[in-house]
Amino acid sequence: MDYNFLLITSFVVYSAAIVFVGLYSAKWRKKTTDDFVLANRELGPWASALSASASSESGWVMLGLVGEAYLFGTAAFWIVPGIAAGYLFNWLVIAERLRHKTKEYDAVTLPQYICRRFGKNSKALLYIPVIIITLAMLAYVAAQMNAAGKAFEAVFALPYWLGVLAGAFIIMTYTLTGGFRAICWTDIIQASFMVIALLVMPFIMLSQIGGYGNFLSELGAISPDLLTFSSGKVGLAGLGFIIGLLGIGLGYPGQPHILSRFMAARDWVTIKLGRWIAFIWMVLVYLGAIFFGLFSRVHYGNLADPEQALPLACGELLPPVIGGFVIAAIVAAICSTADSQLIVVSSIISRDIFARRGGADAKDDKLLDGARYQSLDRWVLLALAIVAIFFALTENRVIFHLVLYAWGVMGAAFGPVVILGLLWKRANKAGALAGLITGSAAAVVWREVTFLKNAVYELVPAFILAFLAVVVFSLLTEKKESVSK
Repeated sequence: MDYNFLLITSFVVYSAAIVFVGLYSAKWRKKTTDDFVLANRELGPWASALSASASSESGWVMLGLVGEAYLFGTAAFWIVPGIAAGYLFNWLVIAERLRHKTKEYDAVTLPQYICRRFGKNSKALLYIPVIIITLAMLAYVAAQMNAAGKAFEAVFALPYWLGVLAGAFIIMTYTLTGGFRAICWTDIIQASFMVIALLVMPFIMLSQIGGYGNFLSELGAISPDLLTFSSGKVGLAGLGFIIGLLGIGLGYPGQPHILSRFMAARDWVTIKLGRWIAFIWMVLVYLGAIFFGLFSRVHYGNLADPEQALPLACGELLPPVIGGFVIAAIVAAICSTADSQLIVVSSIISRDIFARRGGADAKDDKLLDGARYQSLDRWVLLALAIVAIFFALTENRVIFHLVLYAWGVMGAAFGPVVILGLLWKRANKAGALAGLITGSAAAVVWREVTFLKNAVYELVPAFILAFLAVVVFSLLTEKKESVSK
């Protein structure tokens, strides 16, 4: 039987199964105001853990991180301890506190939580987070559709634009129907396939290049810098490079699509079990992606686009049926982030902007009913998807760096505000506003100034500045806000 036919058939079967699970989840849909965006706060440990993990990693790991390891060698391992610290902090410190507080405040979006924690009826505290999330998430979603275009282009020889549209179609089919519940159910399958693919493919690639000893000698022959933990950079340049990779983990407490899983968790037991499921999954996936990227550098020598290494290897080294499923796992990883981000942004825009006819903290009788809410969510989601597709069709196709930009902006803007809002009672409205503005502005400015960008990843200085801004402005305005209350 024709190789391409088997490859395509297995891919279609997997994709159809994902769509079916997503559509089937709609059977449990409830006509409540928070069902479409938080699955009625009923997620169990496996759904919470794997959905939070899959939605945060996605094409960024399976394509982007593989490409970074290919380019920078063993220095890519610095990402692992930083990411591990971010995972543990989120699950050990943030998760249960945020779940409890958002339920207490009846908040279903991150801007709602921030507004109700720091200053009811503050339009600034509502609209500034909405603007930051919308702009950053559109870039993030565009990067995922970008990844879909690359995967289809590498394996099926489809035009890039057609791959983008195919990925978008898969995502929208089940997301529009099943909402957040559909996303979390499909994420369980997608996360499972991701970890299997990134456990198996490095071993297959290693066998192709003649074992670990041969790998080390050939990688060193390509460039000795690939075997150093600073990728050949020395002095301050090397230190900034390492700090930047470690600092990626700072972004986890500020990512709305991850935090929404904590908000939707059923109870404390869910958080307690979910943390270890998520952590083990993360270690396996990250190590697998880095080792595969390193092995691919030896196997392929020079690739025009290193981010296509994994889909290329699937088509080249695997039997067609298995290869189709692994390609599907790559697309699934992409979908698991894009769908989560689209529903987060659509719910924020529909609920925090369009649906409110009163103030920023309008009461329930001024809000739309559950059915009308969900209809508005879907229309906004569709509009956002179209905008993201448009951006994905432009020439900016470096997934890793586009994702890091969006990750840095949201991590710096929201991370310090969320952390101090949960852990420090004296954090107030002025501090939250200062942190949001300082974090997002510092991340953008740092990224756009060449010598700063080359010194260290923008999230690190922006996060520190935002954290200080929250503390300083809260202390400076403490008496004034107390009097106003």
